Amino acid sequence: MVLGFQIVPTAQAQDSSVLAKIRHSGVLKVALYKNFPPFSHDGQGADVELAEALAAKLGVKMAPLWFEADENMEDDLRNMVWKGHYLGYGPADVMMHAPVDREYMAKVDRVKFFAPYHRERYAVGRQLAKLPTLDGFEPLEKLPFAVEGDTLAATILLSADGGRYRNSLKSFRTADQAVAALKSGAVAATLAQQGELEGGLKGDARFAIDLPPHPVLQKRQWVVGLAVKAQSEDLVLALQTAVNELMADGTVKRIMQRHGVQHRQP
Repeated sequence: MVLGFQIVPTAQAQDSSVLAKIRHSGVLKVALYKNFPPFSHDGQGADVELAEALAAKLGVKMAPLWFEADENMEDDLRNMVWKGHYLGYGPADVMMHAPVDREYMAKVDRVKFFAPYHRERYAVGRQLAKLPTLDGFEPLEKLPFAVEGDTLAATILLSADGGRYRNSLKSFRTADQAVAALKSGAVAATLAQQGELEGGLKGDARFAIDLPPHPVLQKRQWVVGLAVKAQSEDLVLALQTAVNELMADGTVKRIMQRHGVQHRQP
């Protein structure tokens, strides 16, 4: 006679889940970009506050793992989400400001992207004294303007209108540096992510922020959310629930506003 039996998960197996390990340790390790104001820079920013709120929802403390952006997103995900850096740093339990894009997500099977919390897009910050309006890029042929190097915006402006703006274009390593050049008066305008412009200018009446006068850049928008290692279903569920609650009660919007960013629904 064959006796039937049921396999019941042991306490040890249950405790081995990703979420259980985090709660046992009392710490949620969060990957945060360095030099990325107003989202994460010098220990503060909108993403830092949001990460703290997420950790609180899980009943643990937030421990930041700061990292420099690598050459591409695949490198960032490898170093901070699913493997860890070859120097022994990381991976984190979750990464902030990750792209939640269907086409990209389909190409990356080692990572789970979820919980979108903000929508970003390109914009132009300009000095009103030098550029009262900006209906096209033509005025920038004779005025210096800034972009962050190696971005879609930089590529488009280098080739726009037969390259007529190349001599006026000033490329900076980071958007923060490009915004600083605008504030100092070194350039008349800066093309960057709208959130970075909003956080850097903080409503300064000397400047205006508009959508760029270019159809491709106007349409280019993207959603950011969280990323964890694949097969972390319990952590995904817990963090998705936490983000849903923080979005519904206005916490995400208030966090963004504290850092000068207009929250755009994903």
